[in-house]
Amino acid sequence: MIKSTPFVVAIAITLSACGGSSNDGQSSGRSPLPPPEMTESVGSIDPILTVNNVELYGDQSFSEGGSYGFAVITNDGSRINSVNWEQTAGPSLSILATQSRTIGFDVPVAGDYAIDVTVNTTSGTQALSYDFTAASAEVANANIRLDHTVTERGKVSIRVGSLSHDISTATVEWNQLAGSAVLNMAVGESQANLLTFDIPTVNRDEILQFEAQVSFADGSEATDLTFITIADAIISDDAYFPSNNIITTQDIRAFNPDSPYKSALESCVYTNTLSSTCTFGTLPLLGQQTDTPSIQDVLDRTLVSHDWMGERFKQYLEQSLAGPDMLQLLRGVTAVVISYDVRPSFYWTATGAIYLDADNFWVTPEERDTLNEAPDYRSGFSSDLSFRIFWRYVKDNEAYMPGRQYPIAARESRSFDVLEADISWLMYHELAHANDFFPYIVWSTLRDSDDPRSYFNNNGAKSDEMIANFPLASSQMKGLAQVSFAGDTASATQRNYAADDIQSFFSPDSASSYYSYLNEREDYATLFERFMMQYRLGASADLGILNTVNNNNLLVTWGQRDRFNDPKVQARARYTVSQILPQIGNIRDIQDNELPAPLLLRSGIGWFDNIDLSEQGENAIQIPLRPEETSILEAQHLHKGRPTLE
Repeated sequence: MIKSTPFVVAIAITLSACGGSSNDGQSSGRSPLPPPEMTESVGSIDPILTVNNVELYGDQSFSEGGSYGFAVITNDGSRINSVNWEQTAGPSLSILATQSRTIGFDVPVAGDYAIDVTVNTTSGTQALSYDFTAASAEVANANIRLDHTVTERGKVSIRVGSLSHDISTATVEWNQLAGSAVLNMAVGESQANLLTFDIPTVNRDEILQFEAQVSFADGSEATDLTFITIADAIISDDAYFPSNNIITTQDIRAFNPDSPYKSALESCVYTNTLSSTCTFGTLPLLGQQTDTPSIQDVLDRTLVSHDWMGERFKQYLEQSLAGPDMLQLLRGVTAVVISYDVRPSFYWTATGAIYLDADNFWVTPEERDTLNEAPDYRSGFSSDLSFRIFWRYVKDNEAYMPGRQYPIAARESRSFDVLEADISWLMYHELAHANDFFPYIVWSTLRDSDDPRSYFNNNGAKSDEMIANFPLASSQMKGLAQVSFAGDTASATQRNYAADDIQSFFSPDSASSYYSYLNEREDYATLFERFMMQYRLGASADLGILNTVNNNNLLVTWGQRDRFNDPKVQARARYTVSQILPQIGNIRDIQDNELPAPLLLRSGIGWFDNIDLSEQGENAIQIPLRPEETSILEAQHLHKGRPTLE
C-alpha cells in the first residue's frame, strides 16, 4: 500500500543520434566518497507475506510478458546470512540471482507459478513460499529491469522497456513510491528510459519501490513497478575500496563454494572493510602454486556477484583460442573478480587481483539485465578538447571489437565469437598489469610473509624498466592524456589543438596508443594487449585522430592500423612481450614474419568507412554517419581498463 506522495522525474525520450568519441584510456583516480547521508522516507509498502522475522515483498498482479520481482528483509534487525530462491512450480523462469535478497524475472507465458525462499538470519532460518497466477495479456506493456539488491551508498540503474511498443518514441514518468529518498536521481542524456541514482545510508535493510508510467506514441499507456533492496552494510571509509570511492556489493562470493581459498577470497579481495593486504601465505599468487594451472585452479580463485558470470568465464577459458595464454597469464594474480558493479575494470596491487566489468561477459539478454548501467565516472573527460582519438579492433576488414551492436530493447543474445572478442582484449590488458607487477621470474622468490602491496613498494614493476629504456617523447601528448583519462582541466592551448596538431605530436613518437601516455603502466599493458590480439586472434588495432568541430561524418585526419608493429614501436613491444609471456617464442621473428606491417587509414574518409582498407582511398565513397554507428562510438568512448591503484 502506497502511503505518500511520490517523488517524480518526468522526461520525454528522444533517442537522437549523437557523436561519440573513442579514446584509449581513462582516469587515474576518483573523487572521494561524499560523507554518509541519511534521507527521509518518501513512503512505505507492506509485505505480501511474513513468517516470523522475515518479510517477503513483491508484485501481486502478474501477466505474461511482464517483469516482476520479490525481495526479503527482516523486521527485527537480524542480519541475513544467506538466501536461496527456488522455483517450485510453473513454466521455467530465468532467475539469475538466486542467492541475493532480491530476484527479478520475466514471466514468459500465462500460468500458475510458485517460488520458495529460504532465509538464514542471525536469529534463525525461515522458509517462505509464494504462489501466483499470471494472466494472458494483449495490452501495451512496460518492463522495468531489474529488481535487485544494492549496498547502501552504492550506485543503481534501472531501465524501462516494452515488448509491445517502441520505447524510443514514448514519454516516461518515473516515481519513487517507497523507501528512503534516493540521491542524485537522473535520467540518461540520450536514453531517458534509463534511470540512475545513488543509495543513501540506512540503519537496516530496506525496500525501495519505483514506478515507471509510460505513454506511447499511439496514445496507449503502461505502468510497471520494481523493487530495490538496500543492504545495510559495515563500511569503513578509510578501507581500501571506500577510500577510493568504491562501494562493493554484499552479494560477492566464491564461484566455487568448495574452493580451498573460499574464506581468503571472500575476506581479502573485495569488501568494504578491507584495510590491510593479505599475505601470500593466506592468498598466494596462482603461479606460486603451480606452473601449469588448470581451468579449475582459476575458477577456485574466482569471485562473482552472479553465478552466470563464472559460467561464462569458464566457457571462455575452455573454448577461446586465447584460453591457453590466459591460463599462463593468470599465474600472476591472486584472484579474479567479475561483478555487476565493477565499472571500469582494473588491477590493484593492494590485493594482487584483477576486477572485470561483467558487461564483457554477458550472452543472453537476461544476463545483461543484471548489470549496473550507472555511468562510468570518466565519461565527461575530454569534453573541452577539439579532437578525439578513436580506437577499435578490426578483423578480416570487418569491425571486431566493438563489432555488431546489441540494442538493449532488441533482447538479442550474443555469439561466442563476440564474447571472445569482448573478453580477450580486456583480459590481455589487465593480466599485463598483473604480470608487470609480478612477472614470472619473481614467483618462486616470494615468501609467505610477503604481500602484494609491500612487495611492489619495495621492488617496483617491469614497466619502470621499459619506460626508462624506451621513453615517450611528446610532452604535449602526456599532458593531453591527463585531461582525457585523469580528468585534469584542459588549458587554453590544449583546448585549441586540432587533429593535425595531434598528428604532429603523436605520429613521430613511439606510443602504440593515446592511452599509452597516461602512465608507464598503461603504456606497458596496451603494448602487450595490441600485440597479443593480433598474434593470437588476428585482430588489428586501429587508432584515428579526428576533429570534433564541424565533422559530423567523423572524417579521419590521420590514423594507423597495427601501430604496435611500426618500426618506431617494435622494440618497445618486443621488450614488453618478452617480459610478460616469453613462452610464445622468437618475438622478433614473429614481428618480422608473422604479424602485418602497419597501414595508414585513409585521410578525409569517415572512421566507419576506414574499416575495409582494401578499398582505394581516392575511389572510396564518403558515407554519412549511420544512426546505429553512434552506439558503437559510445562503446568505444572509454578504454574499459583502469590505471592501477598503487
